[in-house]
Amino acid sequence: MTGLGDQDLEVRSNSAYGVGALIESATIDASPYFGDVLKAVYPLIKIADNTNNARDNAAGCVARLILENADAVPLADVIPVWISALPISKDHLEDIPVYDAVCHLLETRRKDIEAFIPALKPVLEQALADPASLISSESRQYLSTL
Repeated sequence: MTGLGDQDLEVRSNSAYGVGALIESATIDASPYFGDVLKAVYPLIKIADNTNNARDNAAGCVARLILENADAVPLADVIPVWISALPISKDHLEDIPVYDAVCHLLETRRKDIEAFIPALKPVLEQALADPASLISSESRQYLSTL
């Protein structure tokens, strides 16, 4: 978590990836830390220039939180900010958790994401059309039906 506040953007970017990966593989409930994580990655999501993949790694971190425990994420506040960081532009390894999280929300929390579908559709269309995207085949198939 300390790295998310570092002055060096590369350290913050790598920390966003690392924190997300840690939460994804944790054997304990990490949801009590989600609020702190979200506050720490917010500045990275708002970066205009995706230098060092900072925005992509922050979006992937948020996706991992959603996949781990969507109930512990304030979705009404997080979803519009998260969508603003999409589609993934450089670090396409983040496509997998990001679009799996979108599918997860559409399948299990549709009421929470319904209002954002108009903003999400062009993002999804762009991601699905990008040959560099690494969207899982299950997510690609599901998202193609929207």
